[in-house]
Order: sequence, then structure tokens, then C-alpha cells
Amino acid sequence: MVPTTPAVTASQGGHVPLPCWLTSAPIAHRGCYDAVEHPENSLPAFRRAIELGAPFEFDVQLTSDDEPIVVHDRDFSRVAGTCSAPVADLDLAAVRALRIGPADLPVPTLDDVLSLVDGAVPLLLDLRRWKAGNAKLERAVADRLRGYRGQTAVQSFDPIAVRRLRKLAPHVPVGQASGSLQSAGKLVGTLGRMMLSNAITRPDFINYELAELPSRAVSFWRGRGIPVIAFTAHSPEEELLARRFADNFLFSGYLPGHYRTST
Repeated sequence: MVPTTPAVTASQGGHVPLPCWLTSAPIAHRGCYDAVEHPENSLPAFRRAIELGAPFEFDVQLTSDDEPIVVHDRDFSRVAGTCSAPVADLDLAAVRALRIGPADLPVPTLDDVLSLVDGAVPLLLDLRRWKAGNAKLERAVADRLRGYRGQTAVQSFDPIAVRRLRKLAPHVPVGQASGSLQSAGKLVGTLGRMMLSNAITRPDFINYELAELPSRAVSFWRGRGIPVIAFTAHSPEEELLARRFADNFLFSGYLPGHYRTST
């Protein structure tokens, strides 16, 4: 279950003590999802995480009319199968008309998720922007978290977003996500894996792709006091690897021992 102690360690970033759940309670990746009744990033998948007592991670993007919605990919072709338009080109009404998974579920908004959880378990929000842009996404998320009573943390692969979030949400731990960065160009990917921007953005934690660990860059920053979360463990064997190279991990497709022994 999620530890109840609110905060136990101070991040190198300085002004946000890290809550203990972030480094000790395995985090469900896109909720506790499956391929049928509980699609990734859906309210049923999030309900399963709540029932388990597990923190969960989910992805947030903006619609064309600036509404934060929960979806991972650049478009809905993989999860909805009927829409190849970029998420950023669709308004909320168009998104509401889509259905995901065999259960034909609606795409949740960030407001839907916060209302559902209502502080029951901690949340890790991954802000996804597929091209450079203004701060509307960061502002939309920060505005909603400001009035939310539960425990949260935020992260992004974009160091500019990390920097903005440190200013817009000073009460929330902010993380830098990284890994193979296959969708980035060669130069951007190399710089992103090294996370040199951490010297300026000062993230409170790092979330790094498990398949790319061990990493000299991760070891460098971890040795300077920045906790590391690994994504994503899909088996007990991968969990052991994550525990070796990171302080915590995201999981999917199996139940970590942490929950098997505490439920």
C-alpha cells in the first residue's frame, strides 16, 4: 500500500521535499490496464489502481481548445483506431466522440481523473507535447493541481516544460523523463539522454527508461542526490533490474511483490 508519511527526503532541486511514495511505492504505468475492459489511460484502469492502493502514472495533452485530456500518443490511431489526426488538432467535442478499447470507453479529461481519484492514491502526471510550443499545457495542469487535495508529482521529457513547471507548480515535485528517445533526432536524443539540462532545470527526480539502464548519465545525477524512477517493469525479473539501478519503478502487466505482500 502507499506509505502515509508525507515526505522523507529533500530533492537536490531544493524547494520540494519528495513524498515517500514517489521513491518507495511501485507506480502503475497508465493505470492498471489490460487489452479488453481496462484500456490504458482509461478510468477503469485508474479504478483498478485505486482498488490496489497503487499510485499511477498517466499522460496529459492539450486539445486544440486548450482542454487537458489523457492520452499518450501523438494521435488516436493506436488506441481508438478511427482517428489519425494529431491530438493537438482536435477540440474537446471531437475527442469526446471517440471511443477507446473493445469496451468503447470515452477519453478522460484531466478533470475526470482528478474527480475520480479525489486523493485516494498519489498521481504522477506525464506532460506530453510533440513539438515546441507555449506554456498552455503546463499552465492548465498547474491550475488544476493547485486546487487538488491529493498527492501528485509531474514530469516531462521536455526540459523546457520541466523548467516551467518548477515555476508554475512550486508545491509539486517535478521530474525529468528520458531514455532511448527514439522519436528525437540524433543530436537531440544524445543530449536528452545525457540530461545536461538538469543543471539548469534542477528536477526533483528522474524517470528513465528501464531498457536503457545502467546509464552513466543516470548514475551521475543519482550520485548527486536526484532520485531515479525506472519505466517500465513488465515482470518480476525486470522488477529486480529496476530495483538494482533505480529508487522506484513503474510497472505494467503484472503485480509487484510490494502489493502482493501488502494486500
